[in-house]
Amino acid sequence: MKIALAQINTTVGDLAGNTKKIINQIERAKKQGADLVVFPELAITGYPPKDLLLKKSFVLENQKRLLTIQKATSGIGVIVGYVNHYLEKRLAPFGYDIAIPPQFPNLTLTNAACLLDNQKIIGIYEKIWLPTYDVFDEKRYFEPGKEPKVFSFQNRKIGINICEDLWVSDGPITQQVKMGANLIIVISASPFFVGKWRMRKELVKKQAVVNRVPILYNNLVCGQDDLIFDGGSFGFDQQGNLIGLAKHFEEDLIIIDIDSPKLEKDVWESEEFEVFNALVLGLRDYVNKNGFSKVVLGLSGGIDSALVCALAVEALGKERVLGVTMPSPFTSETSIQDAQTLARNLEIELLNIPITEVYNSYLKTLAFTFKDTKPDVTEENIQARVRGNLLMALSNKFGYLVLSTGNKSELAVGYTTLYGDMAGGLAVISDVPKTLVYRLARYFNQKSGKEIIPPNIFIKPPSAELKPNQKDSDDLPPYEILDEILALYIEENKSREEICALGFPKDLVTAIIQRVDHNEYKRQQAPLGLKITPKAFGFGRRMPITNKFN
Repeated sequence: MKIALAQINTTVGDLAGNTKKIINQIERAKKQGADLVVFPELAITGYPPKDLLLKKSFVLENQKRLLTIQKATSGIGVIVGYVNHYLEKRLAPFGYDIAIPPQFPNLTLTNAACLLDNQKIIGIYEKIWLPTYDVFDEKRYFEPGKEPKVFSFQNRKIGINICEDLWVSDGPITQQVKMGANLIIVISASPFFVGKWRMRKELVKKQAVVNRVPILYNNLVCGQDDLIFDGGSFGFDQQGNLIGLAKHFEEDLIIIDIDSPKLEKDVWESEEFEVFNALVLGLRDYVNKNGFSKVVLGLSGGIDSALVCALAVEALGKERVLGVTMPSPFTSETSIQDAQTLARNLEIELLNIPITEVYNSYLKTLAFTFKDTKPDVTEENIQARVRGNLLMALSNKFGYLVLSTGNKSELAVGYTTLYGDMAGGLAVISDVPKTLVYRLARYFNQKSGKEIIPPNIFIKPPSAELKPNQKDSDDLPPYEILDEILALYIEENKSREEICALGFPKDLVTAIIQRVDHNEYKRQQAPLGLKITPKAFGFGRRMPITNKFN
């Protein structure tokens, strides 16, 4: 039996477009001799559909699209993810409807996979384990499936799993094998973070060997708002041999002959490769799917804006990227030259809009109100806000998307200006620690075969250049230390005492934690950021702003 894994790039809510893509892949699979073609989790609706699931018209239209796909299955089997629904009254203990909108209180939703064959529905599997943690909130919308199922297809007994079903220790696979399954197919929408694809492969390989059954795993590939789905679909036989591997970060269709599989050589890439390509995919899909013709960003001559600019050119092409230098009285000539060199090397258009005159106008306007006060961070932030204002003006006038260039280290401790350098429509590297920013920039130069990001940007001390002789190290510990403490506190959720026990000074750890907690109000006003770590700021880390816990 030849099985095709159709790793497609879907768009949430584009039911017509997703359906067209599914049917096109069915036809491709037919031409390549596939007996069965498999699509990702919720392929019809896109993932995650969030509160679109509370719209009755959306749910019903998704069902109609399944019927359209059914008609396209002449001579081939198809497994496709969609939203199943049926009438069943659900009441909470006090008689109130739960997790469903009042306009159709009798409609129960499940995250489902439909097995079709030759224009007939063979069976429906409903996801049993619904994730509700980090970026997942499926229990808000779905009811869990009631039982594992096994379906007969040609000479195989197939057990279908949906994403989270695979990750639980005593999930459906074990039970399906006991029910006679001799092939497991997992459809998934598994978001990316560094190292995630290794985790998936190791988990599936272990499950295949322990249960003595081949497992095929098909993952979504796309950028969807803050989430990135990296693809990399694959299969393992019951001995733990890799028998299929799709591309990462792009659409692919692979054929696996399950009866006489061809062994594949596994490919392990560097963290820099993973993160760089994930960010490119997330940026490209966000810009294109939301209809922006170009992006615009400020180029300071620093490493952060240099990396974001490089990512933008990689994702969109040089013609769709506009850089802007906005020198102030405190901007060094070296920084201006570095920004110009970067723009020239990337072959992008560069505007120069000095802000000194505007900045001085602000100071003059505020002079009476600020009399008898000394200059402080207020005057520094005015410069950042002038720059943010100018970038947003370009966005308003020309319809370009402003890219925010702040990194995770700065965002974590509030070393950023609200309504200033935080202004924008997408924060490309807001989940990338500063130390990783440098690694990604070096990786970009290495893959390019030349120093597109100028060497001087790597060696000069990081600085916001908002006052004379300013350096980041005046306000922050070395980034190597800061990033390690931040990872322990944010990603591993360790307490101050646990972090100090690892050898970090108590005063330093306390100060960093206080800054992280205090600056929650800034982060909740920040632009959407692309997630590349296990715990990013945003939907997956919901902390209160008003918070007295220490």
